[in-house]
Amino acid sequence: MKRIVLSVIIGLLSAIILYGFYDVLRETDRMLFLDFENRPVIIPESERQLHNLFFAAISMIIGNSIGISYLFSRSQKAFSRRNNKRNRILNDQAFLGATFLHWFTKIWFLFCVFTSQFMGTKFIDTFLWPSILLVIVLYLDTWKTLLTVIKNNRWKIQSVHLIVFVVLTFMLSRINFVDYKSLDASMIASNPTMDVPSSAYLNDNYRRNHYDNLVIKMDFDSKHRVSLFNEENEHIEWSDLYGLILDFNEDLYYSSRTLVRLRANRNIPVKYIKEFELQLLEMNQWRLVYEVANNDELTASYYNNELDKRISPSLQDAFPRTGKPPRIPGWDFYKDQKFQDTLSVYISEGIKIDNREVPLHMLPEKLKSHINESSIIEYIYGDNVTYQDYINVLSAHKTAAWELRATENFDKIDSVIRRNIFSRDKKLYEERDRITKKYPFRITERFE
Repeated sequence: MKRIVLSVIIGLLSAIILYGFYDVLRETDRMLFLDFENRPVIIPESERQLHNLFFAAISMIIGNSIGISYLFSRSQKAFSRRNNKRNRILNDQAFLGATFLHWFTKIWFLFCVFTSQFMGTKFIDTFLWPSILLVIVLYLDTWKTLLTVIKNNRWKIQSVHLIVFVVLTFMLSRINFVDYKSLDASMIASNPTMDVPSSAYLNDNYRRNHYDNLVIKMDFDSKHRVSLFNEENEHIEWSDLYGLILDFNEDLYYSSRTLVRLRANRNIPVKYIKEFELQLLEMNQWRLVYEVANNDELTASYYNNELDKRISPSLQDAFPRTGKPPRIPGWDFYKDQKFQDTLSVYISEGIKIDNREVPLHMLPEKLKSHINESSIIEYIYGDNVTYQDYINVLSAHKTAAWELRATENFDKIDSVIRRNIFSRDKKLYEERDRITKKYPFRITERFE
């Protein structure tokens, strides 16, 4: 009886130690994988509980095997009769000893950890059933020989053992040896997540991997003021923006290709976004890339999606400068052109055209009739318009222009040109320019 109690204690202690080892190893490995914004990989509570159950089950199976091995392992005299049944039991349990522990940690565990970085939450959907089957097979393996040895009440004994095993597994899975909540909070505080706006338009993503992109973050600071930050989350004064871009350009061979990527909080008032754009325009930066949310679970941790935007010179009238600095070319050219049609899109709590509210999903169709060579679309921003409200309209406008251009195979022509950047097909370029001119993306902007 004493040996039975001692084997149970040894088995439980082994299971707890192994479970603690896996828990610490998981958290250590998780901290080694940061996404493109240096944010920690946060495991959802439901997924974490499944991880814990799996680790607890494996630990309990190995602990059970260690306890059984201790129970049946006894010293034997050289000339004593061999107990074949006991040897068979010990040989079966040896599979779940150090050899299996090494294999499981090196192959299964690390494979799952590395794969989860690329598969996201779909990792659980893919490997849930194989994990359950592995636990069942290993548990039954520990009883393979015991069932042939135990003759009396063997099904009753195994049923009781299974119930105790399941209860202890659930109890063990509730233990967290690492205070992951404090760890997550500390990492998020050091590298806050930027809640960028969402967009249904995804046809501007081809620029995402260029090295010559300067990332500027715009978010609320601790005093809830809109502030600028660099990629390392260091605060930037608005007046230092010019020097930052100048220093960045000096490190590039082709500084004319520099693109500024704006990674901004979706709830920021749009006037700060437009003030930022005007500052870029005054630095001769005519284009801007808005980073928007990437909802693809497989790639969300590696990059944001993007919207490419040509900054409108009309912002000069929206933000008058004191002292009347020199005018930026472009806006006066638009003013001199005689557009036959100007469509005013009023952006506030909703979207209004001709004093009629237009649902967002109907906006692309509404804009299509005004995307032509003789028309221009005017964005009018009301009070309390957020960055997300602006991105919604911009995405709908881009979608409308893209669908019109796609009627003349613009999408295929553009794709061929981008895939063959070192060969210039004059006819293709001329055709692309013709379609772009026929369905231009032109806007002016002002505040109410």
